[in-house]
Amino acid sequence: MACVRAASMRNFVCIFLMVSHSTFGQMPLQQTATPFDTFINRPDIEWAAYINDTITYKDFNLNKRLIIRVLKNQSRASLPVGCGSPQALHISYLNKKEILHALFFTDDTFSFDSSGNMIRKNQFRLKTDTASFTKTDLTQILYIQNGQLISYIPWVAVMFPVITSTGNYLGDGDCFSTCFNFNYKDQPGKKEINIPLSLSRRKIRLDSFDVKGKLKELYGRNLLETLWPYILKNKIRVYSAETGKILKPGDINTDLVNEEKIQVPVYDSTGNLTGHKFIQNPLFPDSFTSAELVQDWYYNETRNWVFNKIRELYFYAKKWTAAGEANEATAILKIVVN
Repeated sequence: MACVRAASMRNFVCIFLMVSHSTFGQMPLQQTATPFDTFINRPDIEWAAYINDTITYKDFNLNKRLIIRVLKNQSRASLPVGCGSPQALHISYLNKKEILHALFFTDDTFSFDSSGNMIRKNQFRLKTDTASFTKTDLTQILYIQNGQLISYIPWVAVMFPVITSTGNYLGDGDCFSTCFNFNYKDQPGKKEINIPLSLSRRKIRLDSFDVKGKLKELYGRNLLETLWPYILKNKIRVYSAETGKILKPGDINTDLVNEEKIQVPVYDSTGNLTGHKFIQNPLFPDSFTSAELVQDWYYNETRNWVFNKIRELYFYAKKWTAAGEANEATAILKIVVN
């Protein structure tokens, strides 16, 4: 998913450009730091990246709630914000008139009073039915701090369908951004109102993680390579995705990806065959092709921001058959984060 998805308030099709990124080994990859991501410069944060998710919901219309709060001046909204963009560097908040312009057409209607004088009235008409506001664009910064994978949601955007005057659907755009959280360490309080939104499952290619969203790769390590030393030191509990069994570091070997175990003969000092043993070679991060991130999403109505809990992180690799052919990549390892 693109790191930036935006439609302008007036033209609906203004696309914000991505900022360029450098690729220096131990330095942040994003050239334009913003108030939301300067924290990645901490030495204990080894990896960080922006990713976007789009969620829909059945039981709770988050977009409707956000629009109502903005129109009642209970929260603030801005032009659509993109990660690392000038809009993130300097938030351009909208006034109520600008928000109404984004959501409504203004129709001029006329009537007459008892004396025959014409009276002009302004009526507001929705540009699109609020029932079609079914998607929310969620921007998150994933980062690894001291071996722990953490998610921080700096803002979200109300999305709406972009439809031409002839009725052609062009896609979904961001109407405005809101739910700003400037403190990456903020955690929801137990007595606050936290409303469940949705569960998301997102696939991530380890060898081509959204380059334009990368923030930091210490020593050039990707997501799994950053976690790997903690896995080998048994500081992160790892499970077999197939059996659910807890794996010790020594159990993370080729047995997990070979359907047929490879055995070799064993001889004594005089050359006599004494038996057979199975070959077990350790697995390395480059054995895995992708990851799957499973998250539960919530809306904190008390403070008007969105957060999530990372439930699980799966790592995928190809399994080899007895004939030496590779199957489609399947989940091999599972990490339970929360």
